[in-house]
Amino acid sequence: MFPAVAPRQHGRALMNPTAEGQIETQDLPSLMRRLLLPPETPDLPVMGEFADPRTTAQISSSRIGVGFETLDRYMFDPARVYPHLAVLGAKWARVQTGWSRCETSPGVQDFAWLDSVVDGLRAVGVRPFFSLTFGNKLHMPDAPHESAVGHVPLYYGDRVKAAWLAHVRALAAHFRGRVDHWEVWNEPNIPQFWQPRPPCARDYAELVRITADAVRSVIPEALIIGGAMSKLDPGYLEEALQAGMAGVIDVFSFHPYQLVPEHNLRNMHDLVRRLLDRHGRGRRIAIWQGETGCPSQTEGHNDDWLGVYEMDQVTQAKWVARRVLADLRIGFGLSLYFHAVDLMDRPYRQAGGKVQKPVMMGLIHGGRYQPKYAFEVFRRVCALFDDESERRELHAHFLSPDPRRPARSGVLSSVQCATFARHGAPLFAYWLSEDPQQRIAPTEIELAAWWDSDLRMERPVLVDLLTGRVHDLARRTSDHVLDGSVVARRFRLPLTDYPFVLTDASILPLR
Repeated sequence: MFPAVAPRQHGRALMNPTAEGQIETQDLPSLMRRLLLPPETPDLPVMGEFADPRTTAQISSSRIGVGFETLDRYMFDPARVYPHLAVLGAKWARVQTGWSRCETSPGVQDFAWLDSVVDGLRAVGVRPFFSLTFGNKLHMPDAPHESAVGHVPLYYGDRVKAAWLAHVRALAAHFRGRVDHWEVWNEPNIPQFWQPRPPCARDYAELVRITADAVRSVIPEALIIGGAMSKLDPGYLEEALQAGMAGVIDVFSFHPYQLVPEHNLRNMHDLVRRLLDRHGRGRRIAIWQGETGCPSQTEGHNDDWLGVYEMDQVTQAKWVARRVLADLRIGFGLSLYFHAVDLMDRPYRQAGGKVQKPVMMGLIHGGRYQPKYAFEVFRRVCALFDDESERRELHAHFLSPDPRRPARSGVLSSVQCATFARHGAPLFAYWLSEDPQQRIAPTEIELAAWWDSDLRMERPVLVDLLTGRVHDLARRTSDHVLDGSVVARRFRLPLTDYPFVLTDASILPLR
């Protein structure tokens, strides 16, 4: 077991970013000004700080994970990350297997480095799943870089295809009992990860079929993940499913990178659901959000796949909380944040081999291996929205606090609300779905909430996921109605561009 790292204490000192991603500490009022929050008022007092003492291993299960990719290219030092993952609370990690790193001599498989990754993750309570990705320059001499990123074995003849399948079978035999989810390739629908021919959905479906067969020849019960698609390309997906992928996979994943995490997300999920059901012939194929992230800075970040214009660590933290809650609200089987740590130990390359800027999306700084501000926010989300919080359809209606002064156009219509039940209490997580880089000034709303009478909210409180502060709502609530099956109350609450959580004080560990 790796030693646990004590979480940063933010009651008195909170992290604040500089343009270069450095972390400084400053007092709570300064951070409140940075977040554009109003100061504490007598009718919204602070009861304490939300502080779940559980480690990752003590959380039994969750649909929240982090990326642990690019170790095939030595992009970060995993040994310096495990202690942080031990307290983060994310229960899944996506690991790229790296044929090029495993087979450095023809026919000789060396999984020692991958053993250390799998065992290191499992030791701190994180469940790894494999992404079987990329080529091998031993067999693909035209690949521009030793990692052969994106180079597809199908296009190099029967000998190379046989070498790929032998590698996959050896992996499956070696990790049987430790890894049970196996994803085939990464973002096959874009040329950055599909070479040397243009992306082809039918060829990808064939790669999924032969690779899945190789895994299942050793692990019959293995669960196969297909897609791993950059954003969402419905035409590509339809063609891959028509070519037989639907009969092979158990999970479909895609990577909806976008600056506004909620934008069109339900429509994308529901479209995927419809296509999978149409081609699945009665098989229920799960849907995962398999990779997406947000940088903590603008300068110095590789922005090829996510254009940014005013990012810092606080804005990243807002995005992180919104991303996970939006995914859980819609019903993804997994919400995976890319990445655990910045990718900057070595130059970042894709299929073309060109050196690109570092990827500064980590929850942990890749130079100092210290948590960013988003780390603690992500930790709170993991603690409060593990599988002990059940997604439940509760009703919430957002109103202007003064009917004589309607809210600004669009403010109330862009409120998102994710509802759950936890330990017998309702949870209402709500926020404005504006671009977090716009730094929308907070306002006040009235929330009319209804929940089932088997749930209780005897002492309503408001959790601020960015600061950890828990506010007493005794003076901000009215209209308690019980009709035997439904409870209804009205609350006057702050509203801003990151989530607050309305719930009962009894379910919160407070400091």
